[in-house]
Amino acid sequence: MGQALEPGDRKLSALVQTAAPFAASGAKARKERSPVLGAVGPACLYVVILLVLPFIYLVYLSLQEGGHGADQTAALSLANYVEIFTSRIYLESLWGTLQLGVAVTALTLLIGYPVAYYIAQSGSRFAMFTMAVIILPLFVSVVVRSFGWMILLGRQGNVNRMLMGLGFTDKPLQLLYTPGAVTVGLVHILAPLMILPIASVLRGLDPALREAASSLGASRAKVFWTVTLPLSLPGVAAGCVLVLAHVIAAFVLPALIGSDRVKLMATMIYQQVMTANNLPLGAALAVVMVVATFALLALAGFIARRHRV
Repeated sequence: MGQALEPGDRKLSALVQTAAPFAASGAKARKERSPVLGAVGPACLYVVILLVLPFIYLVYLSLQEGGHGADQTAALSLANYVEIFTSRIYLESLWGTLQLGVAVTALTLLIGYPVAYYIAQSGSRFAMFTMAVIILPLFVSVVVRSFGWMILLGRQGNVNRMLMGLGFTDKPLQLLYTPGAVTVGLVHILAPLMILPIASVLRGLDPALREAASSLGASRAKVFWTVTLPLSLPGVAAGCVLVLAHVIAAFVLPALIGSDRVKLMATMIYQQVMTANNLPLGAALAVVMVVATFALLALAGFIARRHRV
């Protein structure tokens, strides 16, 4: 009972007492980390399984050679990428896709910002009606809306009839299967993706900021350019990213309204995979499109950060 501890036992007891706080803090850190891992872990697993691994396989497939009937066990090569960047038709498709993305994004911004400003600043019932008109088309299939544009822009469609009735032309114009038709259709479909983020940000602005600027003698235009517009840029950036990503990946509407006359990356990928049965070249086109999209979004983010600074 009253036995004294040996020197070795005393050292061991002191070591245990010294290490106990560190063990307790480590257990506490693990306990605090477990909820975070539980919340983030499934999302990371989802991204890895459904996005990262398929993209890695897509890159692997793009490094194979040949189309239907080719030896898929051959050594990997960059032949498909060389063909893409040395073929005029693929370069034109890539450039046309990027041009279409920038054009549609700019048009939706020019049209959508005033509408979003009206919805956010006006308290009338007509503003709520405008919001409903913007949201309701999202419940209609893209295919249905594409066929609607095909009817409107056809040679016997309402647009040609109106133009001939007003005397602007004496014969039907070729409006369908043109880049302009694809641009108009995409602006109509993607406008809500630009309007809603901007309206959300504008609604969250503190009215006291605009009132303070007005009390200091700033005109309404000055208040808009110096207060409202800079503070709404996060919504503008979100809308531009959403619209640009959807335009570059769009397939159904360009295929129906533009047909094969409008060369885009999405339609070229479809032709290589479904018609030519050349999966490696189609995969290479998809990889190029994804990389170009992320590069364009990164450039837009860099410009936005520089402007903010």
